[in-house]
Amino acid sequence: MSKFTTTLKLATVAAIASAISVQASAAMELKAVTGLQQTNTLAISFLIHFKDAVNARGKGVVSVNYLGGQNIVPPRKAAKALKRGQFDMLHSPTAYYIGLVPEGYAMTAANVTPAEVRANGGWKILEEVFEKKAGSHLIAWGESGSQYNMYLMFDPKLDKDGVPDLAGVNMRATGTYRPLFKALGASTINMKSSEIYTGLQRGVVKGFGWPNVAIVPLGLHKIVKYRISPPFYHSNNVVTMNLDSWAKLSREAKSLINSVALEYEKNSAAFMEEQRLEEEKIVLASGVKDIKLTGGAAKKYLSIAYSEIWKQLKKRSEYSDKLHAKFYRP
Repeated sequence: MSKFTTTLKLATVAAIASAISVQASAAMELKAVTGLQQTNTLAISFLIHFKDAVNARGKGVVSVNYLGGQNIVPPRKAAKALKRGQFDMLHSPTAYYIGLVPEGYAMTAANVTPAEVRANGGWKILEEVFEKKAGSHLIAWGESGSQYNMYLMFDPKLDKDGVPDLAGVNMRATGTYRPLFKALGASTINMKSSEIYTGLQRGVVKGFGWPNVAIVPLGLHKIVKYRISPPFYHSNNVVTMNLDSWAKLSREAKSLINSVALEYEKNSAAFMEEQRLEEEKIVLASGVKDIKLTGGAAKKYLSIAYSEIWKQLKKRSEYSDKLHAKFYRP
């Protein structure tokens, strides 16, 4: 073999190695945080159906490195931390930063699916909102099928319409529940989800609102006494990315993430329904009594819940009318 041929082969091998190295370095690792504890069913859904899906399909292109939940950053500060670039991706209920993005209320009070919102133009409005107000790129609306219930430590009085009267009651609340609880006469207190159990034990709060899943992982079914039905609202969990991090992604990486996002929205809804049915058995078996409002009382209760949310959005957002038209079907 000539010296020239040997040199050429070595150069070719070096070039291939260099190309592989460049390709590997082009794969971007995204540091992700959840606003909920990592043991929360909603956070688990994100980890399984989004993070794991991106990592399985994005080898050599993009990966998601999960850092943790509330142990990394307080949930109400997570959106601003994302905007600053402290990490790249956030999965969180918009309720934790409703002051920053009040338009999250539109998801809460929606009666349409993420697929419908993507088709009717509502998603484009939200993308504009998140970029403008949160400095982030909106990726997905996950776990959307989940609804919420009110849980109490006492058998509530009912008003003349058969609706729970919470006058003088301290309730743990986020932005999701606060409008309803205040409309029912309660005072509201902020506290981390991990602090609810102790808050109930010590009598700091007498109740709370919570999704119809993820109550069992926190052990709250062991202490709470009553659940009010029917459920209300819909989950407002979203996946967002820091704008600079999104801009740095390759076209292939963005396409892959968007594709996974669509699958995640469907798969997470199905997963949460499965979990709801499993948890329902455990919650009721633990002795939690279900107070079922029916007829006019149920209608009035739900009317208060939804109208209060839309009122809040009307007060706080210039996008309220546009969002109402896209997220709520009369």
